[in-house]
Amino acid sequence: MKVPESPVFDVIIIGAGVIGAAIARELSKYNLQVAILERNLQVAQETSAGNSGVIHGGFDPTPGTLSAKLNLLGRRIYENEWFIELNFPHKKVDSLVLAFNNSEESELKTLHNQGITNGLKTDEMEILDHEQCLELEPNLNSQVVAGLLCTSSYIVDPVCLTNKLVESAILNGVKLFLEAKVEKITKLADGFLVHTIDHHSQSVGYGAKFIINAAGHYADVVAAMIQDKDFTLKARRGQYRVIEKTERDIINDHILFMVPTIHGKGVIVAPMLDGHLLVGPTAEEGIAKEDARLISMEQFEQIGVIAKRVVPSLRVEKTCSMFSGSRSICVETNDFWIAASSKDQRFIHVAGISSPGLSAAPAIAHGVVGLIKGQTELVAKLDFVKEQAPITLSVSTSDN
Repeated sequence: MKVPESPVFDVIIIGAGVIGAAIARELSKYNLQVAILERNLQVAQETSAGNSGVIHGGFDPTPGTLSAKLNLLGRRIYENEWFIELNFPHKKVDSLVLAFNNSEESELKTLHNQGITNGLKTDEMEILDHEQCLELEPNLNSQVVAGLLCTSSYIVDPVCLTNKLVESAILNGVKLFLEAKVEKITKLADGFLVHTIDHHSQSVGYGAKFIINAAGHYADVVAAMIQDKDFTLKARRGQYRVIEKTERDIINDHILFMVPTIHGKGVIVAPMLDGHLLVGPTAEEGIAKEDARLISMEQFEQIGVIAKRVVPSLRVEKTCSMFSGSRSICVETNDFWIAASSKDQRFIHVAGISSPGLSAAPAIAHGVVGLIKGQTELVAKLDFVKEQAPITLSVSTSDN
């Protein structure tokens, strides 16, 4: 490839959220020159930073969807590989979806059946009655009618996880370029030239044979750089309140869900790994991409009302922080969009990764590698390092 004064890679990944990081680590298992381009000064600063951190059991996604398939596969990779190989905090915490009327109780049965269809084992789920719910969580709203208990969920710190994935990828030869916002992509006969710019308006070009578009909310913007309009994305913002550690003992070790709606998996009251409680999210439509992490005080009050419906005695005034995240929704399918571009098979989209994206991340990475394997031979490294000591992530330059 003739790209003067530009570093050339076999694969460039655009985006260093948990999805881009997972793909980078998976590709680092092969004899490839791989780079990650991230527009921010740190990894995991967008959707991954505004995530609840729940690894879902897999009962919620609609059967037959890609998200349903990859949720379960992803969760199993966490259990069998990532929890073992990567040194990041995680904890097994059961989920309890709560019904407060007959209609919601009927929805619990639907979720249970979906879980079985999606591949969960019968002993991973159980529908509980009023008394059983209160036995598990005595401080629940006494109006609870029933609950769906799922014993195959976990909590993680998404930012810590993303950093560990990137550290592992770097240890195995991947290059990370921070402060590298993609401005333009030029198609070449044997690949692509990716033009980036930093905060000082300095531009750098990077050559690649394959591009993985894992740009989150901006994946459709990146796609348009090669005149690809295969999909469009919209943002659905969700805000959370973090409740002080003094309130942690008001619930036991369960992720408490309200029955899901068309807008998401339902509001949660959940323990966090650092000892706080997490409440949220809300669901705001019509959000501009650049406003995905903003906070609104109107939603602050709404979260408090919802939290007290689940646990009436929770002192929501003990809120110590608030954050916001946004789900990237594929307008055409309302599902993950993981496919080679119709404009060029070497340009692979990983878009519309809303919930359960964090749960599915390991399986998404495997799937992307499979798409590359379908086009070129990949040779596995004999010296891939599964476990790593902590390293400092810093800005790379085109010289290293």
